[in-house]
Amino acid sequence: FFFKTKDIIDKTSEAGKEKLNSLSKQTIIKSKDEKRIEEPTSAIEETQDTQKKSSFLERIMGEREYQTQELNRANESEEQKQEEPSIKIVRDRLPITNETEQKETDKPEQDKETGLEKETTVSHATDSEEIIEEGAENESPISDYVVEPANRHKQVELPEQWEETIKFNKPTIDLLTDEPVEDYKIADEELTKNAELLKDKLQKFDIEIQDIRVKPGPVVTLYEIVPSPGVKISKIVSLENDIALALAAKGIRIIAPIPGKSAIGVEIPNQTPSLVVAKSVIRQIDKAKAELPLGLGKDISGEIYITDLAKMPHLLIAGSTGSGKSVGINMILASLLYSKDPSEVKFAIIDPKKIELSFYNKLKHHFLAVSPDLSEDIVTMPQNAVVLLKSVEYEMERRYDKLAKAGVRNIVDYNIKVSDPTRKPKDTDQIKHFKLPYIIIIIDELADLMITAGKEVEEPIARLAQLARAVGIHLVLATQRPSVNVITGVIKANFGSRIAYQVASKIDSRTILDMNGAQQLLGRGDMLFLPGGTPKPVRIQNAFISTEEVEKITDFISSQKGYSKPYFLPSLIEKKQERGGGLSAELDPLFYDAAMAFITSKQASVSLLQRKLKLGYSRAARIVDQLEEAGVVGPNDGSKARELLVDSEDALETIIRNL
Repeated sequence: FFFKTKDIIDKTSEAGKEKLNSLSKQTIIKSKDEKRIEEPTSAIEETQDTQKKSSFLERIMGEREYQTQELNRANESEEQKQEEPSIKIVRDRLPITNETEQKETDKPEQDKETGLEKETTVSHATDSEEIIEEGAENESPISDYVVEPANRHKQVELPEQWEETIKFNKPTIDLLTDEPVEDYKIADEELTKNAELLKDKLQKFDIEIQDIRVKPGPVVTLYEIVPSPGVKISKIVSLENDIALALAAKGIRIIAPIPGKSAIGVEIPNQTPSLVVAKSVIRQIDKAKAELPLGLGKDISGEIYITDLAKMPHLLIAGSTGSGKSVGINMILASLLYSKDPSEVKFAIIDPKKIELSFYNKLKHHFLAVSPDLSEDIVTMPQNAVVLLKSVEYEMERRYDKLAKAGVRNIVDYNIKVSDPTRKPKDTDQIKHFKLPYIIIIIDELADLMITAGKEVEEPIARLAQLARAVGIHLVLATQRPSVNVITGVIKANFGSRIAYQVASKIDSRTILDMNGAQQLLGRGDMLFLPGGTPKPVRIQNAFISTEEVEKITDFISSQKGYSKPYFLPSLIEKKQERGGGLSAELDPLFYDAAMAFITSKQASVSLLQRKLKLGYSRAARIVDQLEEAGVVGPNDGSKARELLVDSEDALETIIRNL
């Protein structure tokens, strides 16, 4: 059908060419698309044969294309006043490569005095140019009939992830290292000896004990002491260093009292700790009744400890260098990779150190959530981290709109409703309803972001922590500097669940846990986990997962067929367009000059702009507000100068292009 149609068009073009050469006089008029050639009335008879062929094209073009062309004809008829038959050059709008020079050559010359074309030559060198003749017996407007070439110019749009279904096999447990064959277990003689030493030491300080119960763990053993009536708990707590000296222990921790028990706990490190491997914990993941199970390790009783991120709903992690934070994050990710499908959970990963979480870049088409405004899938630059966080914040707003339209209160109820065809809400042009995956934001080093971006990072984190739980968005933040400058009051207030690895001082321990204890941990995965809403933390030995094991897991997943494209978060550029096209239409003419003045001076303030550009206060303040909204300067911070977020002209031009 295509070749027959093309042959007819070629014949039509040849007929038009012969007619053009036979004309003695031509009058040129301008039309909307191209220059139109107006013929004398005497040419009507010569064009009737070609007119029949064009009518034949109308019938074979197909109803769909014909209707489209008729719509174009209706729009053009308002401007065209056709009184005589004419020949019209119709060009399709498809970009044909290597033909630009040919089209320029084909453009007719004009007479300088009359403005009319001297001579018209129709070239058949390109496939995108056709000549169609129309009669004017009924003085009807001209219709354009264009046979579109093959689909070589059409870009095939990839389907969204929710429109696809992929077959996914979860990682096998064989990818993980087996437990040591000769795993050390503390001997009963050592436990009995420590219990006797503890009892004797307390008696020397006139502290009577009714009973001592021992609960050995992989790294630490808990001794539960039941004191005699009348013994003050504070007296036992004050003997912490004396007890450590008597037992020759690396460091002990006293729990006074143990929550839910009428006893005092004394945690004493084992002389030879046992290794908790990831395989022993991951094996129990499927048995846990949790929406987002996190296998942390073993508690001091030697029991597997698995918690639910969905109930936390956010997690804050802190610890000094080498204490086990990165291993803990890898264990969290491994737990979810073993328990969830790509359709159920996505990870938005920020790794300022660039090396700790780079393995997960392989999961781009399976588990990663990425921003379409960024070139990197695992974010490493502070400014890109701000973009990613704001994209997730925009995703949160969109999800709340969906929940409101569906009449539900959380993501679990929403996914149940949209999975039922009889209850699924109707789609609209603005909102499409489909099953939503959980989104987990992982930040490996928060301190670096807070130093470089500050308020730009803190604001979206705080807003997500306050609102994102209901729509299935959760945060896991880690830092090696648990200072108040990093873990601010705003962040801390919204992170009820926290993990503290070994820290340097009591101050750092109180910053993360609001209590002492983390400074006495042993390192190498020894942690205190404080679940939200509980008064006392739980001591856990973090399961160890090696780099080789992580690489095996990511290789196993990436070897499977993933989605056609990644899970894209909303674009901030599109958000600006939805809200009226951003700032570009209303920028002050001195916007660029003001930004360059700030970059040159390396500081930003309204008064500086007044002096540099000789402006009044109102206009200078308005320009600074525009610079803040564009992301060039930070928000106002009282009497302090605004933070300059852009340090080069190239970075400024990038921002301006995106406005």
